[in-house]
Amino acid sequence: MRFIVLVFIAALFADTALAAQGAQQRLAIEQQQVADQLRRLNTLLIELETSERQLGNIELADTLASVQSYMNGAEGVGDLVLAIQKVSEQLQQHRNASALSSQAVLIEQLQLLLDMLLNSQADIQSEKQKELLEQRAEKIKELIDRQQRLLEEVQQLKKEQSDPLESDKQKMQELQEQQEQLAEETKEFNKQQQQQGIKSESAEDAQQKQEEAASELEQQDMQQAEEKQEEALDELKEAQQDVEQQQQQDASKEKQEALMNVEQEIKEILMIHDQQHLILEEVLKSNPVADLPRSARVKLRKVAAIQQNISYRADDLLLEIAQAGADSFPFYILALMEDHQVLADHLAAISDTLNQQDVELSKYLSESWAELLDVIATERDREREQAESDPQNGESQEGEEEDAPLVQFATELQLLKRMQLALAKRMRLVQDNPTGDTFKRLIERQTDLQLQYESMIRRLQGAADKTESEEI
Repeated sequence: MRFIVLVFIAALFADTALAAQGAQQRLAIEQQQVADQLRRLNTLLIELETSERQLGNIELADTLASVQSYMNGAEGVGDLVLAIQKVSEQLQQHRNASALSSQAVLIEQLQLLLDMLLNSQADIQSEKQKELLEQRAEKIKELIDRQQRLLEEVQQLKKEQSDPLESDKQKMQELQEQQEQLAEETKEFNKQQQQQGIKSESAEDAQQKQEEAASELEQQDMQQAEEKQEEALDELKEAQQDVEQQQQQDASKEKQEALMNVEQEIKEILMIHDQQHLILEEVLKSNPVADLPRSARVKLRKVAAIQQNISYRADDLLLEIAQAGADSFPFYILALMEDHQVLADHLAAISDTLNQQDVELSKYLSESWAELLDVIATERDREREQAESDPQNGESQEGEEEDAPLVQFATELQLLKRMQLALAKRMRLVQDNPTGDTFKRLIERQTDLQLQYESMIRRLQGAADKTESEEI
């Protein structure tokens, strides 16, 4: 089929030279139109950024600014508008090969730009959803507190006097007015929620019970008023649980997405590094003695550049994990980042022979990334299973920190244990040269590892003390 298509195209070009020439001109014009649209988009982004910043939407304004920055300096092409104009000129000059090559790069950069916009929009929507839930939870808590106080006042009044005096009637009227006002506020709250696409039967039932309680107070039936207030309070608490459950589900989903993103990045890093490790093993096997040929040195310099790039990617990953909340994970990745930089420096400086220690370091890095990938995948599976096991039950989450860490404390300790075992193995391999740079660097790593462990234990002890204090 592919061959038939190629033959058909060849025949078409042969028979319609003028048509092809017209099509080429049309493509050049369309390419210029794309450039003009991007230029207008850039102008619109500037105007939108200014407007959003004046309205106080700083996060959205910063996102728009980052998109502008990317358009003005995309990696490998520079200014996207000028780059697309260049493609249009290449088409007009019938430089098809150059135009196709440039278009391939541009398509990749435009896709990255689209991904940036989509991800930014998703992040903004997620933050907006979180903010709305927080506001809803705060308002429901306020309604619960006020309803609780009204209930207690009615119970106190009921206890003090079974046959109300004139003063008690006055108090009853005050309570009735307060109950009516609370019912009206709950009604307004429900109306606002419905406008945002949120419907809560519990909150609506609470409003109805509040109105009935106010009616009973107006009729001076404290017994019925008390019952209705208790029912209203129960409905509000149920609405509160619904919000908390939604917050927990959203937090679990966000955590799973963060773990998935980290897992995907680690997979890519591991795949790239494993490819480079195979090259190192091949060079070492093919050149066991000194005097590396030029071709081998070129390979090593390329591997060194890629190791440098992996170090940069690990640094970006370090920032992402640190922001998500973790202790030993950032420390673990920082160590890998440093080792990739060391390996890059060693390989870049090689002039005659490839050191066995450098190949061993590369092997260690492969194993370490694989272990980290396994830990992340296990944690993501655990989080997903926990969310799916009983999605209606929010009690298991009760009492946890509002911003849960990316991984469990026990998982981080397990990671430190793995790191300690690997570090001990590496130190044994270089213990014959205790004055060497490698041994000194590993000793420093051991000290940092000990400090990291002590820091985590202090944090755990602090959390235990806080829990014990709250229980008392």
